[in-house]
Amino acid sequence: MTSLLHGRDLVRAFDHAAPAYDLLTALNPGHPGALRRSARRPRPAAAPAGAAAARPRSAHPEAHA
Repeated sequence: MTSLLHGRDLVRAFDHAAPAYDLLTALNPGHPGALRRSARRPRPAAAPAGAAAARPRSAHPEAHA
């Protein structure tokens, strides 16, 4: 089970992971553009309160069940 980090623990974890993230993004020149495209994507409409989803949606629209 994953626990959420808060406060100083979150800051330490971020600082610990930042160099590896920076290296990976430097090795992938298309990463900043992919992030921008993802941020501009429309979000799915929220389901009405109490409505159950017929089936879970995939995080990847191209994925087929």
